[in-house]
Order: sequence, then structure tokens, then C-alpha cells
Amino acid sequence: MSVKNGIYGWAGTILRINLTTREVTYEDTLPKYKDYIGGMGIGYKVIWDEVPLNTDPHSPEAKIIFDIGPLTASGVPCSGRTTITLLSSWTKGRSILDSHMGGHFAHNMKYAGYDAIILEGKCDEHVYIKIEDEKVSFINADHVWGTGTFNTNKVIAKECGPEFDVASIGPAGENLVNMSSLITSVGNAAGAGVGAALGSKNVKAIAIRGTGAVAIADPVRLKELCDFMMCDLVGGNNNHNVPFNPQSWAEYTADRKNRWRGAPGVMWGAAPHGAIDTGEQAPGNMNVAAYRATKGVYDMGDVAQKYIVKSGGCSSCPVRCYSEYDIDILAEYDLPTKVSNTCAPTSNVAQNFFAEGRHDFREKGDAKLVTGLHGAHVLDDMGLWCNYGNLGREFYWCYHHGIFEKFLPKEEYDSIPWQLMKDGDPRWIDDIYGRIARKEGEISRLGEGTYQYLHAWGLDDPTKNEWGINFYDLADSSNHNMTYNGYPKHHSSEECWQSGLLYNVMYNRDCMDHVMTNFVRSGSPYELVIKPVAESFFGEGCTDAPKKYTPINANKVKLAKWAFLQKQWHDSATLCNWMYPMTLSPRKDRGYKGDIELDAKYMTAVTGEEWSMDDILFAMERISNMLRVMTAISFKLNENSTNLRQDHDKVTAWAFDQDPEFKAFEEGTVKMDRDDWEKSLDMFYEAMGWNKETGIPTRQTLEKFGLDDMADKLEELSLI
Repeated sequence: MSVKNGIYGWAGTILRINLTTREVTYEDTLPKYKDYIGGMGIGYKVIWDEVPLNTDPHSPEAKIIFDIGPLTASGVPCSGRTTITLLSSWTKGRSILDSHMGGHFAHNMKYAGYDAIILEGKCDEHVYIKIEDEKVSFINADHVWGTGTFNTNKVIAKECGPEFDVASIGPAGENLVNMSSLITSVGNAAGAGVGAALGSKNVKAIAIRGTGAVAIADPVRLKELCDFMMCDLVGGNNNHNVPFNPQSWAEYTADRKNRWRGAPGVMWGAAPHGAIDTGEQAPGNMNVAAYRATKGVYDMGDVAQKYIVKSGGCSSCPVRCYSEYDIDILAEYDLPTKVSNTCAPTSNVAQNFFAEGRHDFREKGDAKLVTGLHGAHVLDDMGLWCNYGNLGREFYWCYHHGIFEKFLPKEEYDSIPWQLMKDGDPRWIDDIYGRIARKEGEISRLGEGTYQYLHAWGLDDPTKNEWGINFYDLADSSNHNMTYNGYPKHHSSEECWQSGLLYNVMYNRDCMDHVMTNFVRSGSPYELVIKPVAESFFGEGCTDAPKKYTPINANKVKLAKWAFLQKQWHDSATLCNWMYPMTLSPRKDRGYKGDIELDAKYMTAVTGEEWSMDDILFAMERISNMLRVMTAISFKLNENSTNLRQDHDKVTAWAFDQDPEFKAFEEGTVKMDRDDWEKSLDMFYEAMGWNKETGIPTRQTLEKFGLDDMADKLEELSLI
């Protein structure tokens, strides 16, 4: 199926699959969804129009929307993301949320001719869905049901053909574990419970292949923009714009830990034809950009170099943030040696499941490498999701505070091979993850998610446990929960002061918003680069130096709103939020200043329509208000709440009580001030056009964005 005549960027078709009737229908994208751009915007519109917000997320009436945007598969660098929209099964309010997946799935979806795939109903048998352009088939999946994602993807790819991309769930999804994911390729994961959502519909996997193309309005201009980005703007992973290690061309090296790790002497030591020195990666030479990340060294330290085979990544991405390894140590335990992953599952989740006993194997520092990467492999194979590290951090806390002895039946507790953990045996991870993925015993409550297991064990109420605590409020390294909703902070106030905290509390899962941390943690000197560049965009005082915070001001709120809207843009366009926007540049001759108008220039070149960043941000403000309205209605229907400020956006006590030896705004602390935070909310709500008492959008604001029907529903529920 090729794209429809006269449409640039968008594929032009929505694919709807009714799993109950096995009816397949096709709808035009643009008449209904163009104002919502694509990706999460389409997903939100579908949920709003078709799914009551008190629907059981695991019922046949619930829907799952795979959605991509007009820049996907257009040739724009870093446009290989898939957004998946669904209702939460595991957070307070059970509201709308998004899951996100890299890999190559999005491109094949666009080439097959689809901007979105809507799954509804429930199959009467275990199936995988095979999509080849306009042809959709339901294939019995009993032969892969019960197996891990890696085997499933391999078997289905062999059955369908090497040009298909496969995304599958593991045992966690089959058993409706809330902390579950969908895995494509060998480690690109979509979490947030999407595995269980698919498992509830008896869908094991989706295999997709497209033979069409994406029409580009101005391909010459698009190539010019891509070359400009690759030569003048793009940095390492998270778009960090200066190298961590010295390079001859670089004026600066990172003054803090950052993710540009390639450099002379930094090796891919296990490359199949001999070790590769990543060398220098000066701006202007796009052919060396893929050496910059070498992210295994960031995650695991220099010991990783001898085990790195190469850097992998997603479609259309030159940054290649996935280090791929061959860890022969694992063969001594009869475990797979070829592993790949990035971010939290690699760097800290398995480490925390080794609450004691972790040890080095052959040389100093390799414990994290061996246990972390095997843990990431098992997590993905089981189709588990770590809730951005909460799964591991909270296991560690429970183990060391006697929670398991208290709540697990003795027979179950004794059956767990704790000695494997104490011996530092990597096979411990197979056992403990397997119990959670299969819902075996009381310990598997961890797989229900933070909000649900804390409530079940009374750890969220000091009157209901013998320790007299509310875990959410503990100033403890194992507690990253910044609200009481069941998910952790994600680069919040500890990096981005009030602005980071503001957008962290706006979502119904960890915010996944890297817009600000991409440049705050870039490694550039704060006074010489970060501050002047940020203030050139957002005005004086918009930024703070690390651990040297100042009270809230209008430009901090301006920055917070911009970062909030940018996140929606990236998940609608669909672009990689780890890389965009191009705030900084690695080029000295640009004053290290990026181009935050680049996205609009791409939209103009791809679609043939004139787009400005103001146009984009207006559309994203519409989508942000949809998110807020659906959150308010979910909290009303599921929690009997009428005030998001009090019941959704409330920040946990530890954010204000940490570092007791400091006062807020003293140099050396990231603690927040309660009065200043309330003022921050007032100013942010005002900037968004929301009621300052409740944090709910006003009718005037909703009508500005054409969301009159949402205003009517809020009024019907007495929310405005």
C-alpha cells in the first residue's frame, strides 16, 4: 500500500482491528485527526471519542492505539519512535497514558500505509496479528504463548519473513502483570503496562511489513535540513554537546557525567573483526556520529569496553544509543552472552535486586556489567517493565527493611533462593523476575506497581503498618516517588529546579521528558554555555546552576511550559525525546547554540505546508489540555476527586524535607520550598489557562483550542 495521492508526511489511513469479530476497517486520517498531528494526539482523540474513562483497562471495551506522526519514516533523523496510547491499570486514577517504543516498527507501520492502528475487543484464542500493507491476518499463537519475547520475535520473524518487524509480549503480559512491556527486536521496549493490555486481548505479538513510501513535499530542502542537523547540531546521546573525554578539536570537555563517551582510546573491544577505536567525532563529519554515544561506557564504566561489539539503535537514528555486548562470563552460568539494552534496566534495576551479595567476577567493576546486562535481558525476555527503576529500588528497600519477612507466607519466603542473591549468582535474576512475571506468590505484588502494592501492604499509611511510615514521604535513596500516584520522577527538580518538577507532575506515569535535562546535563560549562543559551531562548533567570537554586519566576514557568509542550510534540510527530529539541550545538562557531525552530522547518519541508514553532506549540497545547481533561475526569470517576491540584499534582514530603542541614535555596541542596512550590503551581496553571484552585482547564481555555465537548463534559461532572 502506498501513501494516498496528494498527502505528504502522513500515510493517510487509520487501521482499525476488531479482535472480537476479526473485522478490519480503514479510515482516512486527516479529516478527523489532522488538528491532533499524529502519535499521542491521535491516540488521545480516539480514547476521548470512544472509550469511557472508567473503563476497565483490561476489558474488551478498552482500546490500544499504536500511533505515529507525520515525520516518522520521512528521513528526518531520530524519527523512529512509536507511541502507544491506553488506559492505565496501575496508577492512581487509572487515567490515560502513553507507552513508547523505539526500534524499526514505526517505519514499517508508515510504509504499510498507517498513521495509527486501533486494537479493540478481544480474540477468542491466542493470536499474533500479521500486517502486510493492507492485508491483515490473525495467526494462532499457541506455539509461542508462554515463551519469552526473544524466542517469540525470532519464531514469528522466521514464519513471516525477514522483512517483518515483530513486537511481542512475554509471560508478564500474558499473566496481566501491570508492570509489563512490549518488546521489538532485541530490547526496544514499550512499558507502562502495554504488555498486559495486549495480553488481556489474547494478542501475543504484531508482525508488520510495509512496501510503500512516505511522500515528501520538498525532498531537496529536507536533505539540506538533515545535513544541517547532522553536521552542525546533533551531539551524543541525549544530545549532549561536548565530549566527556578530551578530543583535539573540542574547546570543552564535560564538567559532569554526560553521555558522549566515544573518544580516542575508547574501544568497541569485542567487534567481530577486531577492536575498534571510536576515535574523534568532530562536528561537521556526520559519518562518525555513531561513535559518540558508546553508551555502555556511560552505563557500566570503562570495564564495558572489552565486551562492546557495536552500537545499535532505531530506524533513521545516527546516534546509536544501544551498546551491544558479548559477555563471555555469562557462559559460565549457561546464560546467554549476547545482550543489549540501554537506560534504567541496564544500569540500576538488576543491581537493586542484588540487595546484597553482588561481587566482581574477573576484574574491578564488572559486577554491574554482568548482573546488570543479564538482568536487562531477562527483564525484556519476560516482558517485565521496571517503572523507570521503581521495581528494583523498592525491592531493595523491602528486602533491607524486613517487608518480605512480614508479608510473604513463610513457605513462600523459604522457597525463594535467597542464597543465589547472596552469592552474587546472576541466575538469581531469572528466578525472581520469573516469579513476578508469572504472578507466583505474594512477592509478585511488586508487579502490580508501586501504587497498588504499597496500598495492599499498608505502606502508604502510617496508621496501617508497624513502622508508622508513608513510604512516599521517606527521604530515602530507594524512594523516587515525587507524587502519590505510583510512578517516580524522571529528571525532575534535582536537575531542573521548579521547572522540572512542574512538568514531572503533569502526567499519569513518569514524565519521560528529557527536553531540559538534555541541555542541563550536557556537560557544557554552566556559566559560559548553558546559562547564556537558555536565557537567549527563555529570558533572564530561566535557569539555575546545579544545587544553587533561586525562587520561582516567570521565565522559569515559561521554560517549564515549553518543555511540557515539547514532550507532547515529540510523541505526536513522532521524534525521539532523548535527542530533540536541538537546544545546543557542539560547534564553537555557533556559540554552542542550537536551533529550536528546526522541527517546524522539518514539518514545512515534509508536509508542504507552512509551519512555525508557534503553530506546533498551539497544537501541542490543545493535546496537553486533552491530557489534563481526561485526567480530571478519570480522577472524578475512579477516585471521586474534583481537584487535581490536591489529588494528582501533590508533591511528596521528601522533596521539601531532604537535606535537613540545609534551607531551601542555600547553595549545596536541591530541596524545594513549600511556599515557593505553591506559587510555582499558581503561575504554571495561569500560564496554561487552568483554574488555580483545582488545576483543571477552564471553559475559555478549552474553547480556544476547539475542545468545547470536553468543557461540556467537565461541566456535566461539576468539574468546572
